[in-house]
Amino acid sequence: MTISVTDLARVQGAMNTTDFRRSTNVEDRRGMSLEDSLNAESPPVEPLPPLIRRPGDLSSQAGLDDLGKLR
Repeated sequence: MTISVTDLARVQGAMNTTDFRRSTNVEDRRGMSLEDSLNAESPPVEPLPPLIRRPGDLSSQAGLDDLGKLR
């Protein structure tokens, strides 16, 4: 399934960046081999805040709320 440019233009919404928290656990792994990078210990991070959905948000406009109803 493809989305036409016309359908895509009708989608409204944006990412809410209010209280956006930048990542504090960015690691510089340049110069490491793939194996070393994959095996490197990563520090624990805080859990994400709960997801708050609103009627008409971008996910619902994209049809994600209707996926389970197709069965």
